[in-house]
Amino acid sequence: MRYPTPFLCLALLAGPSLTAQSTWTLQQCADRAVEKNLAVRAAELDRDIAGQDLRAANFGFLPDLNAAATHGYNWGQAIDRYTNTFATDRTRTNNFWLNSSWDLFRGLRQHQVKKRSELDVQAADEAVEAARVDVLTQVVARFMDMLSTRETIRATEQQAARTREQITFTEALVEAGRLPRVDLLDLQAQLAREELDVVTNENQYDRARLQMTQLLQLTPQEAATFDIAAPTLAAVQPSDPDADMVAMVERVLATHPAYQNAQLQVESAERSIEITRTQLLPSLSFNATVATGYSGRDIVTVGDPIIGEPTQIGFTEGGENVYTPNIQYETETRDFGDQLDRNLNYSASWTLSVPLFNQMSNRTAAAQARIRYEQARVRMSDQRIQLELTVQQALNDQRAAYRQYLAAERAVNAQQASLAFTEERFEQGTATALDLTTAKANLQRSQADQIGARYNYLMAKKSLDILQGLPLEL
Repeated sequence: MRYPTPFLCLALLAGPSLTAQSTWTLQQCADRAVEKNLAVRAAELDRDIAGQDLRAANFGFLPDLNAAATHGYNWGQAIDRYTNTFATDRTRTNNFWLNSSWDLFRGLRQHQVKKRSELDVQAADEAVEAARVDVLTQVVARFMDMLSTRETIRATEQQAARTREQITFTEALVEAGRLPRVDLLDLQAQLAREELDVVTNENQYDRARLQMTQLLQLTPQEAATFDIAAPTLAAVQPSDPDADMVAMVERVLATHPAYQNAQLQVESAERSIEITRTQLLPSLSFNATVATGYSGRDIVTVGDPIIGEPTQIGFTEGGENVYTPNIQYETETRDFGDQLDRNLNYSASWTLSVPLFNQMSNRTAAAQARIRYEQARVRMSDQRIQLELTVQQALNDQRAAYRQYLAAERAVNAQQASLAFTEERFEQGTATALDLTTAKANLQRSQADQIGARYNYLMAKKSLDILQGLPLEL
């Protein structure tokens, strides 16, 4: 199963394509992170290995074919295999052969090997998708951190700008003697705190930006101009979550690549048990060989015989000499090609092998395979539990963030009204700078809570979409 490519979408975070200022959308960040991530690359290499194993399993149904050749010399007394004569001097020999063997029956072992290899390829595919999902989750988290911190910076800068305006107004009132100087000092202290908040938030943004550039493995030149495309606030407004937890867990288990990988690993381990069982069965194989060779002892005569003077070898009882003919021949070693033709031979054999006792190695292998099967089942159960906990946590986080957002929204509205009333009173001289500072601090805290709740909600929602394999759209 191919997991849906999650970074095609995110209308949430759809923005312009890379510009000269290196403004990146979430989709572009996800594409780059997946491209550079070493865990994804390692999973892809594992998938390539599984593919080669499947290729080998398919070829395993065919007979093998091997060729060999030798070139050697013999010294001392030995029987020459091609002339069947004793050789006492150095003799050159060459041997050539083709051999093929074919397993006719091994308990259907090769069929089980192929099935296991097919499952391993599918599991490797899911492992690649699971690695990509992990990377996407990290990218979304870093992206949300940057958006949340950026919005917080904007809110604190607006507060600081308003405080500067109030300081200018208060200075005029202090100079006119309508307000005590302590109110001006309180506002200046408030501005210093707000400027400190701006710097603190900017540092947090720089940290989040650094983490993102590291995740994307940007070059120093790319990192220097890196920025993200921010969505409109209307695109990230939370809505009441109404998902059913049981149904969502079932959808996640049906589509999440990590769980699919664990299931396929269990099936692969089951095939391994069947493979070890085939080692306990008899096997039948066929073997065929074509061979030939050359011998330096293969001598042939050439030309007519050479008749010399007879050689006396004795005499008879009557005193007559006895002679033996003296006939010699010219000889030479038989031609190399002729010997290969003459010495060509064929053989074929069938071998039935029955395992009787192999130091219990076969039964030990079968027991180990059953243990590995149980280990795979445990890992699958653990993966299921982890996904269920993740779904439950994400749903709880989404619901909590939504309730927090509603409460923070009410608080922001109330604090904005309170601040406006306090500013009006301050300008009329019926409120102190401390009252104004307190109202602004309350508003700033409520705005920070609202921003945090908005992006916590969004992060939980996107996590659930990723878990279900859904396109990340709002």
